[in-house]
Amino acid sequence: MVKKREEKYLDKITVALKEGNIERNLAFAEDKYLPPPEKVRETFEKEFNIASDRAFRIILVEDFKDYNIFLQIPDGKSKYDFNVWYAKYKENELEEISIPTHDYLGNWYRELKEKSEIIEEYLINAILRSIRDREPVLDVVDKFFKDLKDPLKIEIRKFLCTLKWIALQEDINYPPPKYMGSKYTLAVYALLEAGFQLKDLRRIIRFR
Repeated sequence: MVKKREEKYLDKITVALKEGNIERNLAFAEDKYLPPPEKVRETFEKEFNIASDRAFRIILVEDFKDYNIFLQIPDGKSKYDFNVWYAKYKENELEEISIPTHDYLGNWYRELKEKSEIIEEYLINAILRSIRDREPVLDVVDKFFKDLKDPLKIEIRKFLCTLKWIALQEDINYPPPKYMGSKYTLAVYALLEAGFQLKDLRRIIRFR
């Protein structure tokens, strides 16, 4: 399913990025608190016209210079849904662009935990603070990882920001209180912490 979405929009997005035909809105970037799960649809409509303007658009929402996160509003899907894309740059040239899957983020999570005992101990806490408690990623990283070297801190920020937008997408697609929204995202990492493997998670969690 993700592959089909990528195939549908990849060329169009690549051209738009290279030509600079994008919007920029950092209203919920790494230094901002997130709206409560039950308010995400309402807040995103006010900020991004997420439901009222379903024309094809690309919105830059996190800017790390060499790593950016974009929302892509599909032209004809659901009333609120969007796709999340990440783009990697090398020497200002677009190097990689893709939709981050749960497998992609789960592997990134595991790799980060292997890089430091501090990350191993506190990364799950950072996820809880940024997604459950809606705290700014910058504040969370400063709280748990301030003693790490800058390259590691930047990688953690990139990971948390990417995961954050997937969680917000879950709040959009499965809005509380009727559905669980971003609690699905939290459940993935709680299960990984409990020793489950990525390949087992879809047998346990149904995202709806």
